[in-house]
Amino acid sequence: MYTYGPVPSRRLGRSLGVSPIPPKTCSYSCVYCQLGRTKHLQVERKSFYPKEQIFSEIQKSAESSEPDYITFVGDGEPTLCKDLGWLIHQTKSKLHLPAAVITNGSLLYLEDVREDLMEADVVLPTLDAGTEKVFRHINRP
Repeated sequence: MYTYGPVPSRRLGRSLGVSPIPPKTCSYSCVYCQLGRTKHLQVERKSFYPKEQIFSEIQKSAESSEPDYITFVGDGEPTLCKDLGWLIHQTKSKLHLPAAVITNGSLLYLEDVREDLMEADVVLPTLDAGTEKVFRHINRP
């Protein structure tokens, strides 16, 4: 199952969540993560699941729930999904719904990640620390 909700969001209204990555796959292991410690710590982008299968579930869930946003966030870092740009494009062009991405921002240095996020309506990066020492303590990269 790739979608959940919609859940109420102060910023995004009724947000249909999409997790295009396996549970607890992330580039960090933040001390505050509601899902616990990261099980699959990685920075390599991959196609974890068939993108058509993910989009098919997004379509079905969106039709039955009428969300305000399709939000790519999941159970880890969504920019690890190599198909994220394609999923955002399909969401916007076929469903005519705005797309949001909630990210820890760790992969924003990669050009292909920035390109994938260009079509999103909202990108919400996490900013946790003002110094490297605090960052390492909180985010545990």
